[in-house]
Amino acid sequence: MREVVMKKVELETRIARLCWNLNGWVMPSGTQGKSKDKNSYEYQFGYGHEEWLFDIGKVIDGYHYGHLEPIRKQQSAFENGTYNVWFYTIDGETKKRYWVGDIKSIEVIDAKKAVEVKKIYIRNGWLEEMKQQLVTAGAKLGNLISGNGIETFNVRFLPTNLKVNEQYAELSADNPIYKQSRYVFAYYGDKFEAKVNEVEFQFVEPVGTGIGMVAGWNKRKHLREAKEIEINYLHAAIAKELTKHLRQVYGRENVTPEHPAGQGSSRVDIVVRQGTELTFYEIKTYNSLRTSIREAIGQVLEYSLWTNHSRAKRLVVVTQPHNDIDKAKTYFRHLRDTYNLPIYFQTYDFEHDILSEEF
Repeated sequence: MREVVMKKVELETRIARLCWNLNGWVMPSGTQGKSKDKNSYEYQFGYGHEEWLFDIGKVIDGYHYGHLEPIRKQQSAFENGTYNVWFYTIDGETKKRYWVGDIKSIEVIDAKKAVEVKKIYIRNGWLEEMKQQLVTAGAKLGNLISGNGIETFNVRFLPTNLKVNEQYAELSADNPIYKQSRYVFAYYGDKFEAKVNEVEFQFVEPVGTGIGMVAGWNKRKHLREAKEIEINYLHAAIAKELTKHLRQVYGRENVTPEHPAGQGSSRVDIVVRQGTELTFYEIKTYNSLRTSIREAIGQVLEYSLWTNHSRAKRLVVVTQPHNDIDKAKTYFRHLRDTYNLPIYFQTYDFEHDILSEEF
């Protein structure tokens, strides 16, 4: 019998522009930085349908559904295709281009599937939440509510295939992306490559007479800066399912969610009791793994140690699964080895009820 060898199909990598967003594409952020083209949808209505693209707390059968304008323009040409997509955005105020991140194996859905997804969004109250976010952002509703499903959803992807830069990475003026401004699903090539460089820390002497002036320091004080938004739906889902999981291990009477921290209205996400010892769990669900870790460590240390206490024997930071956790593993080992902190890191996949080992 002749052996059949299946060849691995390499996916095309495409480029997609996202409308400018100051909330990490988790929710709309208003008109600042949007296109100045009076004929554009985002100018007329104050938002783009892709402003929820990275809100991965809303998952249906393992997938998050969203919208890409470059695909909508040629929906039939890309329908049922699968692509790796590299994202950039343009600040309408400065015209600068920024690399946002990428999604592996993003699938283009058809109109029938889009209608099904929109019905689920309506049933779950998610579409109403999106509507209220538009109102808060000062935008008009447009066809988000009244349009057919494909106007709101035309792609889907597994949340673990999403990789978002912690900060928007400014692209150099000679990057060929500056020759593109329209929402086109173009081919990606090495010439577009951009890297977020991490250099060894060194002390930098101040430049000039201003306070805090450092070479290259040029912060726009008159405009609101982009910020990351935690995904609340995902945080709540992980907290609920992780509580169930821990109660199966330690007993219901030994696991308390939303436990008072003893500091005003602050609460520890989950506290586990083992005999006379406590473990504090702090959950964070930003799309950036580093942001989740940074925010969680500050909180869980304060809950345990402020001001001269040692309330918990162990501290555990929990995030959703990410595709780049090797550095996190190294970091937490380094914290323990260097500062003798009893702090650990885990990921929890709430859909499959899988708690990773401690790192």
